[in-house]
Amino acid sequence: MAKKLIELKNIKKSFNDNTVIKDLSLYINENEFITLLGPSGCGKTTLLRIIGGFEEPDSGEVVLDGVKINDVPAHLRPVNTVFQRYALFPHLNVFDNVAFGLRNFNRTISDLKTRVSRKYEANRKEIEGKLKLKNITKEDKINLKYELKKLKQQIKDEVLSEKNNLISKGLTEVEEKYEKIITELDRQIDIEWDKDEEVKAAKIRLKEIDELVSEAVENGAKEEKEYKKYEAEIKQLKNIAKWTKLTELENKKKQALKDKALEIKSAKSLMKNKKQIKDAVLSALKLVKLEGFEYRKIDAMSGGQQQRVAIARAIVNKPKILLLDEPLAALDLKLRQAMQYELKAMQKELGITFIFVTHDQEEALTMSDTIVVMNEGEILQIGTPEDIYNEPKNRFVANFIGESNIIRGKYLGDKEVEFLGEKFLCVDDNFVKNEEVDVVIRPEDFDIVELDEAKLIGVVEHVIFKGIHFEITANVKGNKFIIRKYELFHEGDQIGLMVDPHEIHLMKV
Repeated sequence: MAKKLIELKNIKKSFNDNTVIKDLSLYINENEFITLLGPSGCGKTTLLRIIGGFEEPDSGEVVLDGVKINDVPAHLRPVNTVFQRYALFPHLNVFDNVAFGLRNFNRTISDLKTRVSRKYEANRKEIEGKLKLKNITKEDKINLKYELKKLKQQIKDEVLSEKNNLISKGLTEVEEKYEKIITELDRQIDIEWDKDEEVKAAKIRLKEIDELVSEAVENGAKEEKEYKKYEAEIKQLKNIAKWTKLTELENKKKQALKDKALEIKSAKSLMKNKKQIKDAVLSALKLVKLEGFEYRKIDAMSGGQQQRVAIARAIVNKPKILLLDEPLAALDLKLRQAMQYELKAMQKELGITFIFVTHDQEEALTMSDTIVVMNEGEILQIGTPEDIYNEPKNRFVANFIGESNIIRGKYLGDKEVEFLGEKFLCVDDNFVKNEEVDVVIRPEDFDIVELDEAKLIGVVEHVIFKGIHFEITANVKGNKFIIRKYELFHEGDQIGLMVDPHEIHLMKV
């Protein structure tokens, strides 16, 4: 069973007198791609900003891994954001943009504080709950506030203690790691030093070859031809004489000592060193297919490339949650569609939670594990893309997710519904007999049949070619129906319509 990562409990938010979020509750699982979908002004971006710590709710709780984080600032949450306008630094190149967070933020300390706070969350809630009691005495209030202060100090002390333990452990690991590396290099260097006589002999032999060649040249031979005779031997002798292996090993030892100093410094601060930062940045750029772009200027990149840089910067320090606020909105259609698939693949590879905000239904249906449909600060439906599309709960969801034909009807019982004066079989049975219902039929779900076989007959009013299908507007007993078919019809044509029981969806009025 999936583990809950984030819980939003009774969240309310207003700006001046305008209520943006109305008592909203939602939970999000680990490693889930969840999309907040709705029209402009429905509250989805505000909700995203509350999760990220950029806005505070007026009331309600934001809980991460079982810990309330309302008071935790944005930079201390294990959350990164990709904004619609990317917010890249124009004066930094691609590498420095992606490396910025690694150089300026300590994720280890942030996670440590969250982990320690979680241990004491129940105690803190209990004390805060007692402080809210109406009949509390002044003396009890003072004692409880003192307990709360002590608890906060206890958390600070434990964070410091665990931080010191992490540093100590890190330093030990560095020492052990480089003791093995340097000991082995010293062993190999000693072996090379034992080859001193071999080096001298190689130099003597090279001198002999030079003398032999000179003598031959004096007797009329060509120098180049003479040296050609000794080419392989000279190459081998020069390698020995230059002591190539020894130089290589000594350079490796110098580099190892430099790397050790860097890692010691890194372990003391619990921050990444230059080499670790470089490796992490190159790995992130590889993931977003920008290998070789490290030193490119931001203003020399296309919109799609800039968006990839923004994503790389957001994922490089491996947050638990990635917030994406309409990041594809500025891209052209083809690039936007390509990035939909890439983002989904990225999320699977990274194994972190993506919370995506969009008003584009296609984006939501293409990428999401779960879609949350919002309107006017409320959640109207939560479900898989298939559930949301095929089983909308109300008119708003049915109309917002794709196109729908919605007709008022009556449920007759025994999986039968009546609309437009005709009776149809359906599959829904969670209604009472003679209850008024809204009937939803998607444009692609109508079957066009011969007129004498049809339950409904429509007159074609408009036909639009959509590339892979024709979109037909037909008048059916005074109702405008949208029908999608591959066959071409013309204005004024009569068409017979049938619909399969599984394609008829009923909703509460």
